[in-house]
Amino acid sequence: MMKRGWVWLLTGLVGGLIAGLVYTWVLKPVAFYDTYPPLMREDFRADWVRMTGLAYGNEGDLTRAHLRLKDLPPDEIQSALTQALDSAVASGRPLPVLQRLATLAQAYGANNAAIRIYASDEVLLFTPTPTPVAITPTATATAIQPTLTPTKAPTPEPVPHVILPTPTPLPPPYTISQTVKSCLPEPRIAISLTESVTVTLRGRERQQINGLPGREIWLLWTGGADHAFTGLRPAQGSGYADFHVEPEQLYNLYIEMPTGAPVTTLKIEACTTKEGKSGWSSWLIVLLATEKR
Repeated sequence: MMKRGWVWLLTGLVGGLIAGLVYTWVLKPVAFYDTYPPLMREDFRADWVRMTGLAYGNEGDLTRAHLRLKDLPPDEIQSALTQALDSAVASGRPLPVLQRLATLAQAYGANNAAIRIYASDEVLLFTPTPTPVAITPTATATAIQPTLTPTKAPTPEPVPHVILPTPTPLPPPYTISQTVKSCLPEPRIAISLTESVTVTLRGRERQQINGLPGREIWLLWTGGADHAFTGLRPAQGSGYADFHVEPEQLYNLYIEMPTGAPVTTLKIEACTTKEGKSGWSSWLIVLLATEKR
């Protein structure tokens, strides 16, 4: 009886499997249909736009990108391309990809800080060279002017000499409190923004160092720029941000605005790790706010 039970069980399983295959492959197979992007669901349309933007960033085929985005709602294109650019910046995509993606988003009317930064590099400023014009001398008739008697000009009154006070330069918003240089297989520049705050512990005041999240960090180098925000890696601290960088390059560090004098200039050079392997110099710069941020 036990053997018969196993036989019937196996027979039922095999029969059910065969019947299911016949139904799905013969009676009602899966059908695939081509669809039109504007007819897709809204979240699928957003994915389609983001993939189109990233494809254009890597391929550079503008005609294909416009064809893929044809008839889609402009506001959805702007939103999805902006999100795609922000994600590409955060993931460290190459600068040409970010420039093409920002230019595509700008062409569809999107506008934010990242788009203005990366799309501006695509604009070529052309200053025409003035063409020299040959000047042909023309004979000019000379008129006889009457002789005028010069009149003595009045003597100007002396202007009092005023000594203006020399303005006292303001302290920088951040100072470097610590610099750590290491040798790693992949070069990296890490920044930690901090501030000193007064806290009361057990009735006594003491200074405490806290991280500053949400601050924009800039790296500028010859032919490129990149930025990041502090606080996106909580495990490293609320004021932490880092960049993957290229070897044999000089980087200027800016905080919040990439203008004026840089906070510091860092160079990525070849080095040797503790294990005797070849590596590249990497930096950790800890900055302390000089005033309440």
